[in-house]
Amino acid sequence: MLDNRSEASDQGKTEASPSFGTLHPRLLKYLFGQHILSGLAVSTGVGIVSAMVAFWFGFEPAMVAGSGAICVSIGDQPNPLAVKAKTMTVAWTVAVLASFAAAVTAHLPWAEGMTVVFFGFVAGMLLGWGRWAIPLSILTMLSIVFTLGAPIADLAEALRYETLFAAGGAGYVIVALAVTHLLGASGRRLAVGECMREFAAYLRAVAGLYDGDGDPATVYVRVVEQQAALSDHLQTARILVFSGHRSDVVMRLAAALIVLLDSLDAIVSSNADHAPSRLIAKAAPVALRVAALARLLASDLDRLALDLLAGQEGLSLPDRQDVLFAIAEETTRLNQSGGLDRRTLRAVRMTRSRFAWVANHLARLPSVLASRKAADAILDDVDLNAFVQPQSLSPAILRRHFHLAAPVFRHALRLAMSLGTGYALIALVPDLRHGNWILLTIAVILRASYSVTRQRRNDRLIGTAIGCVIAGILLWSAPAPVLLTVMLLAVGTAHAFGRVQYRVTSTAACVMAILSLHLLDPVEAPPVLARLLDTVIGTSIAYLFSRILPRWEHQDAPQMIAALLRSTARYADQCLQWGTSQQSYRLARKDLIESLGALSESAARMKGEPEVVRTMWPHYGRLLAASYTTAAQIVTIRLLIRNRRAELDPARCARLLDDTRRDLQPVLDPAVALPPDLPVDERIADAGAEAYEVLLLRCAEVHRAATDLRRLADAGLTDPG
Repeated sequence: MLDNRSEASDQGKTEASPSFGTLHPRLLKYLFGQHILSGLAVSTGVGIVSAMVAFWFGFEPAMVAGSGAICVSIGDQPNPLAVKAKTMTVAWTVAVLASFAAAVTAHLPWAEGMTVVFFGFVAGMLLGWGRWAIPLSILTMLSIVFTLGAPIADLAEALRYETLFAAGGAGYVIVALAVTHLLGASGRRLAVGECMREFAAYLRAVAGLYDGDGDPATVYVRVVEQQAALSDHLQTARILVFSGHRSDVVMRLAAALIVLLDSLDAIVSSNADHAPSRLIAKAAPVALRVAALARLLASDLDRLALDLLAGQEGLSLPDRQDVLFAIAEETTRLNQSGGLDRRTLRAVRMTRSRFAWVANHLARLPSVLASRKAADAILDDVDLNAFVQPQSLSPAILRRHFHLAAPVFRHALRLAMSLGTGYALIALVPDLRHGNWILLTIAVILRASYSVTRQRRNDRLIGTAIGCVIAGILLWSAPAPVLLTVMLLAVGTAHAFGRVQYRVTSTAACVMAILSLHLLDPVEAPPVLARLLDTVIGTSIAYLFSRILPRWEHQDAPQMIAALLRSTARYADQCLQWGTSQQSYRLARKDLIESLGALSESAARMKGEPEVVRTMWPHYGRLLAASYTTAAQIVTIRLLIRNRRAELDPARCARLLDDTRRDLQPVLDPAVALPPDLPVDERIADAGAEAYEVLLLRCAEVHRAATDLRRLADAGLTDPG
């Protein structure tokens, strides 16, 4: 037993090396992805606009037009052409309105201050449209800050500045739409490749369940956190792939996403009956071989993703039948030894069959990506449009947030007050030259979440210090053409890494801003040290106001946990039907994954909050683990019906499933008192055919898991301390 464990452990650590060549998966994430393409597109767009204006009107007007292009470019997010045309038009409109208000109130401190406060509130309220509106919020304040730093002496100069600013922004919109049209296919490939890469990271997290190292609840949290990251990338991929024209390439990419999601089902179901824990305790050699297989499949997906991003022909995946055969042999040996109880043996067999199915299903990816016929077999009448959530611009959505209890409204008030404080400080202290950097720092750091604000404060300080050093060296040693080139690269880098690594964005943004100001006025000494002081002041103000009208994570816990229970109930309702449609099931699965992701993100944010308000934290890990286990029990029934349909009597099974759904309804309804446990033994005693007996057992296990989930949810809400 010990020899087998050592052999499997070595296999997991050597064969499954999670790399491509010499690149680690984390480095792959930074170097290959949608964000890199977006950053290059932004640099190209700003460069084209600036070059054209410089050719016709000169260098200084080009820098003003370039600032308009930079502001509007923040709204340039991965989207299909039609959606991007709408969102970029809104971005241009918001940027021009904010900049125009700042331009016409220049040298009127009271009016300028009111403009800063008003648009700070507007920027905060825009978040009511959802996460996709975060760039709109940022570019609103960036437009104000850029305009405040411009040398505007009178109304005529204000109008001239605004004309160039608006023209630069409009020019960028045109270039961005043209680039999207030209690079749409590459963007879709990148999005699907990123989903493969995130799925590979998910497999590595799942491998941790079978290693036996660490607290199981902590490992489950890591698994759910990575599943949330996968869900976030899936949302972007759905928007890019499922929308618009359905060419052969698009349909093949869509089918690849479905393959990943179906594989996710099987991996989740392998956690039924707490199988990983049982294997670690009583069948460690199998557990370690499963972990090794998960890491091998992850490495295979990383390679496939890179081949897809490179546009290579003849995509392929290695054959892992030898590893599956080794797992099957170990399972047979343990079965013949007679040392396993019935439940552990069932867990071993289920784990082997699930991971064998996953390996074989993932092996279909190359053919699905190469053949429309193979893709159509996967899609099987799936309505792709139903999975794309429209980006609504309705004012009615924002009006729903106009009350003091709404987190969006509170954030808008905090942002307005903090920006007003920053502006007052600039107006009262004459030595704070280039004080608009203080406002910019506040705008990019202060977030609705305290923990995100705290993290951004640290990243901003470190990034600005690094950026000032880089900019100082460049200004001391590099000629103007080099400075201009670096500035354009910094624009793209800041845009690219905004959601991947904010510290990189902060560094690049600092370099971009300092070089931009120097190129506008090369006679004046560049304010490198002043930027550091302004950053310290801005971060201090943002951090101070993050504690005013705060919205702590535990305050949203009741709504989030109730939403999780409801989505689990909908998921169970679709799985526990004899004849449910693929479409209805997939939509219910999407809702459950997103609910789990929302709870996971809340748990991650809570870790950064003051300890005194982390009242829900002791329950989050167990709650996430229980939710994941419940989903595993539920999907196992769906897979059982699919795999053993010929052995089951439809009418009899339909009655059992109807009864199970009826019994689960009050269990997963937070508004109803938790009913007493069902007499599980009596239900299992009514066993007929072997497949039906398994179905009975699975229904009982679903009820038990759902009850445990509900108890944890109630405990977290009623006794959070």
